[in-house]
Amino acid sequence: MDIQRFSITARLDYTPESIDRFVDLCEQVILSLTNCRRARFLLKTAVDELTLNAIEHGYGKESGLVTVGMEHCGDAIRFEISDFGCGIDPSRIRFDRIARTEEDLHAHGWAFSILDKLSDGITIANNEPQGARITLLVPLKERDISES
Repeated sequence: MDIQRFSITARLDYTPESIDRFVDLCEQVILSLTNCRRARFLLKTAVDELTLNAIEHGYGKESGLVTVGMEHCGDAIRFEISDFGCGIDPSRIRFDRIARTEEDLHAHGWAFSILDKLSDGITIANNEPQGARITLLVPLKERDISES
């Protein structure tokens, strides 16, 4: 089977069981979307980090709807996650983060910076009528991390 497009919406609770079940379901689809190890790693990381961010920050650790969509687009997979939480101010996101000390690694807020560097770009937009919509373009070719 070769999945070309996938979308799922679920009401998630802020519990490990709820989030893990949703992420596991998305990961099963990722395995059917591509054989590219790098793309699989990036998609799995995006699902895990951004699902947790949606529930933790978007909904303030309360339950809420989260939608994940993935679609083949030529030599890439377009990944999108959206919620109807409080939204994100893109000007507050630091894409240029660099860890200079061990303490830097313990700080929060690394997900967007890492995903931006590993993908072909990340877009943060408002989700109507409220919330956030985050889109990544994940290349389907293997490349060195030094090319990022």
